[in-house]
Amino acid sequence: MKQKILVKKRRYTYGHYSLLALLVLLSFSLQGCLGFGNDKSNTFDTKQTTKDGTSIGINKTDQAVFSGKFYFTIDRNLYELDSQRNLKQLTQGLDVRDPALSPNGKQLIFVIRHGDYSDIATMPAEGGKINVIRSGQGSYYKDSIYVKSHANWIGQPSFSEDGKSILFESDFGKEDWYKATGQNAPMLDPQVFTVPASNPGTDTPQYVAYSDFGAGGDRDAAFRPNTPNEIVYTHYTYDSNTRSNLLTQIYLADSTLIAKNPYRYRPGTAKSQPDTGVALTPEDSNIRNYQPIFSPSGDSIAYTRSENTSDQLSIYVQKVPKGITATPGDAADQQGTAPYKSAQLIVKGQYVCQPVWSPDGKSLAYITYTNGAFDLWLAHLNVDTKGNFKLTGNPIQLTDTNNRINADSRPIWVK
Repeated sequence: MKQKILVKKRRYTYGHYSLLALLVLLSFSLQGCLGFGNDKSNTFDTKQTTKDGTSIGINKTDQAVFSGKFYFTIDRNLYELDSQRNLKQLTQGLDVRDPALSPNGKQLIFVIRHGDYSDIATMPAEGGKINVIRSGQGSYYKDSIYVKSHANWIGQPSFSEDGKSILFESDFGKEDWYKATGQNAPMLDPQVFTVPASNPGTDTPQYVAYSDFGAGGDRDAAFRPNTPNEIVYTHYTYDSNTRSNLLTQIYLADSTLIAKNPYRYRPGTAKSQPDTGVALTPEDSNIRNYQPIFSPSGDSIAYTRSENTSDQLSIYVQKVPKGITATPGDAADQQGTAPYKSAQLIVKGQYVCQPVWSPDGKSLAYITYTNGAFDLWLAHLNVDTKGNFKLTGNPIQLTDTNNRINADSRPIWVK
């Protein structure tokens, strides 16, 4: 049976941590966003058929303008959508997730998931041969009475701004946890690593951010534009007092601190050890902030927020201070969280997530659930002279994929 994928048109212009993120989001009943863009009658025409027989519909109205192109996954296949609303399927028959683009725009990097491990792969941006550059494949082995695994989950790879390093999250450090603690409870919580792009397959990954044991690890890591050594990421931990309330915060960190101070920082439990991360959102077990992504200038982040007292998810934008990552601690956290109080709400709905900036920093795209389907939506922004952002007009639905777009895999929007 052919599956219809409908795309609106405007004329003028890694293992358990993925499950954790989904459980956080899906804890709300999914009954559609409040209120915009629901009338789709008589707006779509069948446009083309991709190589797997998928029918494509294009919206005939002037409601979905964008420049550049999107890469995103539908049914774990990778697609490209250009500004003329042409949809091109790039992979087939693989479990593809987390696409990103090289700084020169020539190479896509993404994850291919398998039964008990995942790989980092690349391919030309226009499609073509897939090249696995680092594999998480490994064997099981017995250690005394315990069965352990050398296999690894790898997630969300991306390039540094100069293209010389690859950033990713993984449970690669579980063996180090055995050695450091003498415990046979594996550190499955993903941590943040880099490998050189010149030799990603065999070089030992360098730790960039540590996890707290058993909380869910780190996710959504990305380098800060125009600031080569800084990264942003979501950090899951427990409060240091009771160690029972889960905290979901956004952190900023200097990616070189662990390498420069090999004996000062290490994984811990509920903030029991010094941390390289500087908080950008406060400790609050009733509010979860996650999925951060830098604006093209690197001055702001967009992110998803959920609150225990609401059945709504929200996308916010807030500014990010500079020069606060060299000496992590309480003083740096106070500076990092100061802009949180003036964060700007962009959109709110029963399921909104995975924000991504336009190349010019004047729009956001995101995934939301409405009319019984997960789809890609667009929000145009007004930016004032102080750099504050505000939604302009109503959000616009870009795709109608019949509930098959993958909401746990962030799309990317490039020139």
